[in-house]
Amino acid sequence: MRTHGFNWAGKPNERLKELSIVGLSHKMMAEVLSREFNYEVTRKMVEQAKYRLGASRFMLEHDKSIKTFRELTLPMDNYMTSCDYHAPYHSEMWINLLLAVAEKFKIKKNIVIGDLFEFHFIMHHYTELSRSLDKEVMQAQPVINTLKYFDMNYFLKGNHENRIGRGTDGLIQAKHLFKLFGGDAWEKHFTYSVYDKLNIGDDWMAVHPGSYSQVSGSVAVRLAEKFAKNVINSHGHFVAMRYTRDGKHVGIDLGGMFDRSRVDYINLKTTTHPIWNNGFGMMLNGHFYHFHNGTDWNYWLK
Repeated sequence: MRTHGFNWAGKPNERLKELSIVGLSHKMMAEVLSREFNYEVTRKMVEQAKYRLGASRFMLEHDKSIKTFRELTLPMDNYMTSCDYHAPYHSEMWINLLLAVAEKFKIKKNIVIGDLFEFHFIMHHYTELSRSLDKEVMQAQPVINTLKYFDMNYFLKGNHENRIGRGTDGLIQAKHLFKLFGGDAWEKHFTYSVYDKLNIGDDWMAVHPGSYSQVSGSVAVRLAEKFAKNVINSHGHFVAMRYTRDGKHVGIDLGGMFDRSRVDYINLKTTTHPIWNNGFGMMLNGHFYHFHNGTDWNYWLK
């Protein structure tokens, strides 16, 4: 069968049926078919072909008014990966190490996997530290200024960013405060995602999960098995690397960019929770490199 000179027999016919089942509109199907078969397929041609073929004229089309969720996906490239700064309770030394490695390997993109800010001012439980939005903005500003080194910081939502929504009954979200914290640098050097995960190429995922375990590497490797990807995990403040049971993927606990001596709730209350560990990572030429307290800095920075 031909429509306006286009031969629908064979692969175009099968592809038309596939796209109908998915629920694409006639316009979207025309765009896909034009791209895949290098021919200007029009909406009218799709309508006629479906009618003649009896191809799913009764099937539903995708309803664009219903919200769908799709996390950010970055192309495989060279990135620094960091998380859990908890500014203003950040570690200047670890941020400087991150920048030193980035400078040596000429990496200008940084993935911040949640909890860039502590958002201490909105905490409801008792604290030995004073709560002041003005003070927290002022003390966190040096971190933002430093991260301007990167052309772009891809920033995921962490549980501390969620504090704002919880503390205001959803009236204010963390994204509403970033201009306050980041100033003019925010829009130029930061891309914020309301998701707690993003994909890097086809095989890697960075995530700030809601799950937590006191066993280092446990959450990371379970997520790697769930999503069948290599996972760079934050939130737990651990440093670990474990392979999935089939050996095909790795789960990495990244560590964090905090200074634990500045955080009251881990210093004034004794628990069985493991000690927080510093660390960050680097994606370079498709390979992941982990930097932590056991790193030979003389080798990497010589």
